[in-house]
Amino acid sequence: MRLSTLILTAGLLTGLATPAARAQTFTDPGSYNNFIVNEQRTMLRKNLRYISKAAHSDNEKKVEARRLDVVKQNEVSLKALAKLPAFEGDKDFKENATEAFYQMLKVYSVDYKQIDMLAATRTATVENMERYFQLQEVADAKLKMVNDSVNAAQNRFARRHGMTLSKSAEDDKLEQYLVQVNEVNAYQHQVFLAQFRIEKPSARLTDAISAQDAAAFEAARAALQTDARTALAALATIPAFRSKDGQYRDAARNLVKFYDGMCADQFVKMTDLLTRKDKLTAADVKLFNGLINQYNTQNQKLVAAYNQAGNNFQAAYVPVFND
Repeated sequence: MRLSTLILTAGLLTGLATPAARAQTFTDPGSYNNFIVNEQRTMLRKNLRYISKAAHSDNEKKVEARRLDVVKQNEVSLKALAKLPAFEGDKDFKENATEAFYQMLKVYSVDYKQIDMLAATRTATVENMERYFQLQEVADAKLKMVNDSVNAAQNRFARRHGMTLSKSAEDDKLEQYLVQVNEVNAYQHQVFLAQFRIEKPSARLTDAISAQDAAAFEAARAALQTDARTALAALATIPAFRSKDGQYRDAARNLVKFYDGMCADQFVKMTDLLTRKDKLTAADVKLFNGLINQYNTQNQKLVAAYNQAGNNFQAAYVPVFND
């Protein structure tokens, strides 16, 4: 599982029109509608390929390549719409679709590029990780806004030209994928951000052990305990996913709870031993090494369980998209 869970979303723009039987030319409102819809559907497939790669791959170059593929397709679709005349003087649908593609191009050229660039530094601080997720949410909100405007314009077009709109089986599948991605995205961000709070202070604590620096170790222990308890409070408010699957949340909680417990007991003992490091008895050394072994064994076990739970969660609820 990627640390960020990086699952980006964009709305399904339109449905497929089913007008009365007429010759399929651009003098027919149905074929005109379907021309725009086909451009949107092609664009959406590219978008979903990017979402899927971002969700399931740690290879930033491959994720970037998928983003650029979306940008290229967007440029192609904008050129196609530029050549499309208004239907019988009715500019509304075309203009809204064109604006939607233009705004989507801006999101993928600027917003998502910024997100992918931030990926390299997202783990530096909790604030960076929060900013990373916030940028995704802002980009998604922009895409939803243009999605809604195009849907409204298409419905107006259909009413004016006596059309009945429906969705194809493929459109339903694509839309369901997006809904699922949104749901998983929101849930994983909550769990991950809570657990991520312990990452930096726990790293500082490990560094202090290596340096045998009692003051640094105690400062890291106190910070870690504060962050662990903040994380536990946040995790306590997160329900099981879809009210039934709590494995990912519980794995995060188990890991954080372990750190909280160590900070309250074993790490306190280690602070004392580090403070007296030049006067340790053989029994003290044995105790210190035993505490470290206990920490390493349990930490490795719980981290592995947390990572596996995250992988299982994504595998279960975000299938790989191959168009």
